[in-house]
Amino acid sequence: MLRYVARRLLTAIPVLWIIVTITFFMMRLAPGGPFSRERVMPAEVQKMIEERYHLDEPLVKQYFRYMGNLLRGDLGPSFRYKDRSVNEIIAAGLPTTLQLGSLALLFALLVGIPAGCLAAFRQNSAVDYAAMSFSMVGVSVPNFVVLSTLIYFFAVKLKILTVSGWGRWDQMICPVVALGLMYSAYIARLSRAGMLEVIRQDFIRTARAKGLPERLVIIRHSIKAGLLPVVSFLGPAGAAILTGSLIIETISGVPGIGREFVNSALNRDYTLTIGTVILYSGFLIIFNLAVDIVYAFLDPRIVYE
Repeated sequence: MLRYVARRLLTAIPVLWIIVTITFFMMRLAPGGPFSRERVMPAEVQKMIEERYHLDEPLVKQYFRYMGNLLRGDLGPSFRYKDRSVNEIIAAGLPTTLQLGSLALLFALLVGIPAGCLAAFRQNSAVDYAAMSFSMVGVSVPNFVVLSTLIYFFAVKLKILTVSGWGRWDQMICPVVALGLMYSAYIARLSRAGMLEVIRQDFIRTARAKGLPERLVIIRHSIKAGLLPVVSFLGPAGAAILTGSLIIETISGVPGIGREFVNSALNRDYTLTIGTVILYSGFLIIFNLAVDIVYAFLDPRIVYE
């Protein structure tokens, strides 16, 4: 297993290099630039700015300069946030975004898995219909609608929660629920489908025929195999939810990194865009690796060499 993990981590290096390279040249070749304005600035000022950020150099030289800085852990200065580096911007917003994403992911798991399992074990019952109706609503309704509804009822009408900010429990509930609801709906549907497939397998019938209590059949045999689709889903979903949501953070006033994913591209902030892409790609690689490791623990038939 350790050799497999080490090999996956080594293969992640060229993957990240390819992602950074493609992003670098796509941003440079896109129309406009980080200092494009509706009002044309004097040529002398434009030249001074380009010299300061080395934008007057050939594109290939800019690329190797950036890669050299990246190897030292320097993501470069932001082109739109004056006197701030990309490292500082990410370091300032990432802890809050990780906290929001972790709580939302925990909420999704605590709600989605029990709902899906109960629906599977009581198929075609009122519990099943209620769980699947909940998942349909969660998948269909956008998270900003959920957040606005929660704010209206619990913050404006009942006045028991706070509209915006982050840090206190009354500020966290609305954005966490709004961000995690859609994922909990997907997890509920995947849990139900996985459990329905497993409980019809021969080894489950054999376990019941041996006289094992239903509780042990569910805990020891059904759940581990039935949650494999959920584990697969958590790879990309975990990376997405932990890198924040622009809409949720904007409406709730959460000082996270989510808004930078979009603003950096709109502002043609080359270095910040690449920095956020590296961040998301890193999370995606780590979560996919974690999914493969968890797979081996849940399914003994899977062996990594």
